[in-house]
Amino acid sequence: MPLPIAHALIGASVVVALRDDFSLRWNWKPMLLGVVIAVVPDFDLFFSWVLGYGLVMHAGFTHSIVFALAFGSALSLLVGEKSVRGVLGYIAAVLSHGLLDTITKKEFGGAQLLWPISDHRYKLGIFSEYQFYPAPHQQPIGEILQQASVISGYELMIYLPPLILVVCLRSFRRWRGLRLKENN
Repeated sequence: MPLPIAHALIGASVVVALRDDFSLRWNWKPMLLGVVIAVVPDFDLFFSWVLGYGLVMHAGFTHSIVFALAFGSALSLLVGEKSVRGVLGYIAAVLSHGLLDTITKKEFGGAQLLWPISDHRYKLGIFSEYQFYPAPHQQPIGEILQQASVISGYELMIYLPPLILVVCLRSFRRWRGLRLKENN
């Protein structure tokens, strides 16, 4: 299970890539929103850890395509997104969570991508990035934090470069478009 850093960086990358006209100076808020909404599906861990349901509740309906469509669309209305690409960016940022969990599951878990049509938990079985399901009552908090910090470091190394690349490419495209307008 990827930690929030991987989900957040991918969510930001998707939102930036799908913006009509991106400038880090003017569009940092949608990018930040992409960070937050890509992590939202893991709020189902509240049921798992706090309410004691175990991992039965995790990666359920909040990881589905239907949830991504509903949540991304509702959020777009809430923030006043006017472009179709912007709405699709928010939907894709939420959906990226379930897809990343599906890709990084081999032996355990999976995501209910097709909920409510199916309760099946999909996993591609291609590779298992890592497993990180600490039970607070089974492991000392220091070990959990140490393990999480190591995994977070890996996630930064893997998922930050694509975000930087997308931001640079989209910003350069916008800058080049402005320069062409000035010359005409």
